[in-house]
Amino acid sequence: MVKPESHLKHLACKECQQIYPLEALFSCENCFGPLEVVYDDAVVKKRVSRERIQNGPLSMWRYRDLLPVEGSHPIDMGTGLTPLVKAERLGKVLGLNHL
Repeated sequence: MVKPESHLKHLACKECQQIYPLEALFSCENCFGPLEVVYDDAVVKKRVSRERIQNGPLSMWRYRDLLPVEGSHPIDMGTGLTPLVKAERLGKVLGLNHL
């Protein structure tokens, strides 16, 4: 079985650009800056489309191709797609008509 091409390249420090492997890390050992996922843009471009996102599940997993996760069986607790609710009283206090 051929493993699908990964959309994840590595982690990189936002401050000093030090590169790290894809592991459960969050800060740079050199400067303590935050680590960010670096994506393979060519792979993401091949996978992601408006239609694919629109037709995805009604949870955060519709954005799976843009998330730094791999594997075939995500845990879904129904997270995501929370509706926005107008906050009329808070908007009035802040002087905002459409909050």
